[in-house]
Amino acid sequence: MQPTPLESFSLLDRTSVEIRNWQTREIGRGKDKQFASEELDWQVLTGLIDDLMSANNHLKNRALAALVSNSSMERFLYYASYGLDERTGRRHGKAIREKYQKVMRIVGAVEYDSWQVHSAPSTTGL
Repeated sequence: MQPTPLESFSLLDRTSVEIRNWQTREIGRGKDKQFASEELDWQVLTGLIDDLMSANNHLKNRALAALVSNSSMERFLYYASYGLDERTGRRHGKAIREKYQKVMRIVGAVEYDSWQVHSAPSTTGL
């Protein structure tokens, strides 16, 4: 029996969304490896985003260079001593870049919405 998610809801298009963490993750064949793989991707991406936002130019440049292409991300993972073989590094590199692009689209949408949504000047007091 699967553990219940922390929260679940449906979107307008009837897509079911479940919020889970390490305690409520799905149980099943290969799920532990999948979870560990996703965790590694997010840990690397979180570190790279921290580097991009730091005041240290060396860290910023290193993160930018890693995020340029899948092969550069693969090299970054290899030289950062994550202990991944070539095939696994390639898969993680691609997944990390895809997650980064999604995060940037979300950030861009939020920035766009916050810029667009503002109250109109009141004309009733004139």
